[in-house]
Amino acid sequence: MDDMDEIVQEFLVESYENLDQLDSDLVALEQQPGSRELLASVFRTIHTIKGTSGFLAFSRLEAVAHVGENLLARLRDGQIVMTPVTTDVLLRMVDTIRELLSKIEANHTEDGVEVAAVVAAIRAVLDGEEPVLPAADGAGVEVVSAPPAAPVAAPEPEPVVETPVVEAPVAETPVEVAPEPEPTPEPVAEVPAPAPAAAAPAAAPAGGGGAPTEKASAAESTIRVDVELLESLVRQAGELVLARNQILQRAGALRDEDLTRACHRLNLVASEMQESVMRTRMQAIDHLWSKLPRVVRDLGNMLNRKIKLEMEGGDTELDRTLLEAVKDPLTHIVRNAVDHGIESPDVRLAAGKNEVGTLKLRAAHEGGQVVVEIRDDGKGIDPVIIGNKAVEKGLVSAAKLETLTPNDILQFLFLPGFSTAAKVTNVSGRGVGMDVVKTNIERIGGSVDVESVTGQGTVWRLRIPLTLAIVPALTVECAGQRYAMPQVNLLELVSLDTEKMGKAIEDVGGAKVYRLRGALLPLIRLEEALELKRPTDVELPTNLVIAVLECDGRRFGLLVDRVLDTEEIVVKPLSGALKAIGAYAGATILGDGRVSLILDVQSLARRTMRSDGIDHANDQAAAEQAASSDGQRLLVVGLGGNRRVAIPLDVVTRLEEFKTDSIERVGRREVVRYRGEILPLVRLANHLGGGSRSSYSGGEAASVPGVVYSARGRSVAIVVDEIVDIVSGQDAHSDIDDAGLVGSAVIRDRVTELLDVRSAILAADPNFFSEQAQNELAAASTRLGV
Repeated sequence: MDDMDEIVQEFLVESYENLDQLDSDLVALEQQPGSRELLASVFRTIHTIKGTSGFLAFSRLEAVAHVGENLLARLRDGQIVMTPVTTDVLLRMVDTIRELLSKIEANHTEDGVEVAAVVAAIRAVLDGEEPVLPAADGAGVEVVSAPPAAPVAAPEPEPVVETPVVEAPVAETPVEVAPEPEPTPEPVAEVPAPAPAAAAPAAAPAGGGGAPTEKASAAESTIRVDVELLESLVRQAGELVLARNQILQRAGALRDEDLTRACHRLNLVASEMQESVMRTRMQAIDHLWSKLPRVVRDLGNMLNRKIKLEMEGGDTELDRTLLEAVKDPLTHIVRNAVDHGIESPDVRLAAGKNEVGTLKLRAAHEGGQVVVEIRDDGKGIDPVIIGNKAVEKGLVSAAKLETLTPNDILQFLFLPGFSTAAKVTNVSGRGVGMDVVKTNIERIGGSVDVESVTGQGTVWRLRIPLTLAIVPALTVECAGQRYAMPQVNLLELVSLDTEKMGKAIEDVGGAKVYRLRGALLPLIRLEEALELKRPTDVELPTNLVIAVLECDGRRFGLLVDRVLDTEEIVVKPLSGALKAIGAYAGATILGDGRVSLILDVQSLARRTMRSDGIDHANDQAAAEQAASSDGQRLLVVGLGGNRRVAIPLDVVTRLEEFKTDSIERVGRREVVRYRGEILPLVRLANHLGGGSRSSYSGGEAASVPGVVYSARGRSVAIVVDEIVDIVSGQDAHSDIDDAGLVGSAVIRDRVTELLDVRSAILAADPNFFSEQAQNELAAASTRLGV
């Protein structure tokens, strides 16, 4: 490819990116017609396309861009006011430019695209006349096969100050670019880049200050890299991580100081390199969102809906592979929100709402995932209609429907073929949609859920992993086999010895459950789920571990033999046979060189939640909660000497293990260094008297359990001897109290004292409820050097 071909290729790639941004900017400009920043951005983009197309002798493209630039100049100077008609004309101009670029890419010529009608429509707007637009077809332009349309002469320029464009003859060398069905090319990384050197520089718009936008400055500091090269770097980084894991594990068995130092250095460099390489695959979700304003506007006009689109968190980054996988599901949900969610203006006014509906997109990083919310303030989803449709389709019995919560009923929306649309349209009603959305999101390790309030609106929530290439994982063992489990789904680990196991695991309706802090946790044995046969040389473990996992907003416990380690794993794809099993998400090579399968937590969750026994267990847990005397949940702690004290759970901010070496004295009071703060501390045994650990000694256990209570931006720590359980309600109550208590109660067949929380807090910090405490804590922090 010669230099001129490279310039054309660069021009095509950059122009496609600019057109996506133009769609978004023009729709935003319709909402904010006085925005000089948006006008300046659109003007600069069209000016650049016009200048470069003139240099490359693309006369039709230059003619369309030139007349569009004149219209934008009038808008920028305040001579014309932005109206829906103006927006339609400019959007049709964008469509025409996109079609021209597509023709140039496929056939190396502009022939076949008629531009006279669009040019005439823009001129009509300039002359204050009603424009006549060609009928919309695909991209909104008319295509003729023969004879080729004669080039349209560029109109005389309006009185706009422009930078001259250097004209040069161009050789008729074909551009070696294969045609693609989609207009957006994929041969290079989706990274902004500067315009070709031969392109005319953009004129600084009047009143715009001439300052470059953030996007322009980013383009000047980046280069384009071939996508295949990036993928190769990612693969090599993955192999480097595998080699690092193996070296670290082998070096750990040797006591060689020099080798240890070298391994630490290798670990640091490999981690930094992996992070840097992975960032090359990351793209802001705004790259995907830029197409949605046009979708919402066009669909809203077609359905006679007035919609305001708000987007928040567009700079949230996601792996480009996942971004591509999310594109269709997200677009489908947005179209559904416009079609089914937001009502027509007259219906909204009759319901006491603003005639303009609001559709809000929000993206944010939460817990190692990207959470994308699509929220509308429309009519919501009526669970009664969904439930009746489910009964009609035979998906559930009428008796079972009565026992389901509204949220459970909404889950029918994700079943194949489920639709409540009254008629089939080109937007919806074919029964193909949300099941595909759920399948596609789960295929990349994500999840989707829905919340809705009738008459108020609906929220669709997508949870997507940051990347699929290298993920932190927990390795476990079961029946002599090793498995990896993504940590993003892991909440906590619970260890059970054989003595406690029989009592701790209960049978409810044929399903195994574990009572975790008063709540029933459905259990699944990994050994049974995968139908593993325990080898004769592998003994039954004396301890079992429950991995508490969360998926689709529900928790369940996975019972395994033991936990081995945590490490970053490189995800390798599975063969079709293994993928069809549905229990595995991939494979990896562990640090010791052994191959391990990666568990598909979503699949295991569906197996667990499908059990009728689990539903019965959940119903029983709800019944226990309702049957409690006042519904209050209590944290039961031990103070030694078989003494039990109950603390209302709603005043417990968190449970902690405080290291004894972090507890110090300030005068006659104890404080603890905690998360960069100094917290006043009270030992509950000392406060109530008679505890077995009434005095602090640095030679005791390495850590002590405790409770953190936070309010009004301040916190205190309450140290206890042990955390016993979390329970609901009490069997009997007595008002007989003592210092620091408000009474007593019978909880789980034990007399338990009820703590006066306010008294305990004041024992830790007498000024907690006054303004003086902040100054005292600041002084304590200074004395301890924190």
